[in-house]
Amino acid sequence: MRAIAFDAMGVLYETADDLRQLLVPFVRARGCSLTDEEIHRAYRRAMLGALTTSELWHVLGVGGDANDLNRAYVTGYRLLPGVSRLLEDLRDRDCELGCISNDVGEWSRAWRAALGLDRQIGHWTVSSEVRARKPDAAIYQAFLASCGRRAGDVVFVDDRPANIQAASALGFPTVLVDLSATAERANGTAGSIEELRATLIAMVDD
Repeated sequence: MRAIAFDAMGVLYETADDLRQLLVPFVRARGCSLTDEEIHRAYRRAMLGALTTSELWHVLGVGGDANDLNRAYVTGYRLLPGVSRLLEDLRDRDCELGCISNDVGEWSRAWRAALGLDRQIGHWTVSSEVRARKPDAAIYQAFLASCGRRAGDVVFVDDRPANIQAASALGFPTVLVDLSATAERANGTAGSIEELRATLIAMVDD
């Protein structure tokens, strides 16, 4: 295996649930009075490319310049400790790296540029740009088309079992990640970045 596609939230980033951990607190602090479910519905539309970020902020009742709000919002993203080393170790083994993410394209481009991920990860497939989100098969197929790979040649890493199951059904070798503090996790699940590193290196060296 010489290609690996990562999920973003909960795998590359500390935040596993960006809706509840980042977006809801951000808009609440700026006067949004919608329910969590209403915020979720608007965010889902943006993730599917039906709303720009300017339109999303308006729907959420958050005033201000959209570019300024975008810059302020993406400062909440933090890489998980050890991720940069993991990516560098894989690149040293001539691995082709990608990311398949349920996200808003404008935010995705901003945070990955700010954190230097564009220099490490070459292929990005973002739900708002392909108008399909995991676990829909279309987003995985869009990734394969963009990088010219077959599913069987790309290891897919995610922290959500439904996304792993969808990828596996298409023929991807998969690795499930669970970086939570829970004591019990399924056999074969990577419980830390170091475990993930060891698993992926074993797969690419095989």
